Amino acid sequence: MLVHFTSIAATISLLVATVSAKGQIAQVIDANNFCVFLPPSDSTNRIIADTEWNANAFCLGNNPLATGAEKLASGFIKSAHYVKTDTYVQVTGQMDYTKENLVGTDGGGQMDVRAPMGSSCAGWKFYVNLIEPESNTYCMRCCNDDRTCNRGISEKGCAHIIPGDYSGPNGNTGGVVVTTTTIATAKSSSVVPSSLTTTLSKSSSVISSPIPTPTNNSVKPPTVDKPTGDVTIQNNENGVSSNKPLGMVIGAGILVSAVMFA
Repeated sequence: MLVHFTSIAATISLLVATVSAKGQIAQVIDANNFCVFLPPSDSTNRIIADTEWNANAFCLGNNPLATGAEKLASGFIKSAHYVKTDTYVQVTGQMDYTKENLVGTDGGGQMDVRAPMGSSCAGWKFYVNLIEPESNTYCMRCCNDDRTCNRGISEKGCAHIIPGDYSGPNGNTGGVVVTTTTIATAKSSSVVPSSLTTTLSKSSSVISSPIPTPTNNSVKPPTVDKPTGDVTIQNNENGVSSNKPLGMVIGAGILVSAVMFA
């Protein structure tokens, strides 16, 4: 009898977990394909903090692991700056809150593995996602530890919790802005960044980031997946030699001696 009851309880728990996870799996692939969490489409309450517990994943582009996710409204994402490192992936940028019927005076809220319960970012153990309608900014980071994805300081906002590029067309004229950066961290803690820029449309503005020349010859450059769209790659290489010929130095010494003893 006890075994039968335990089996029923386990089945119910599994069903609850399955239901709670439906539409609550996000994915971050690149600047053109990623998800954020928003109030459910049928929710009359559009305040982010009020709907953290039942928020759904909404995605841009193609995110095959974000099962049950909805599509982001066209024009909601105004800029997307993607960064990939050994320990996390993230997307930061600007949005247009009106496209998802959010409230412009809303300071925003945070979604993470605890709210909505059962939510996740595909391929990672943790995530933290803030939506800030008042400033029209958003941020999404997925990682494997709760320090890199710090969910305990939501009041600090996107710029503090997920440092990154929040530039975009808001307040300026221009189209959608998209950038991609991959950073590989070697054991020596030397960092070799490699920046790529892509555009979502022909009218889009593009922001390019310079590539610093590595100072450690032992660090190999990272491998960057080829993004879709037009790609601009910048490489800066400078080599300067300041060595003087030894003969000139010796000749100068002989000439000085001759003058002194003349």
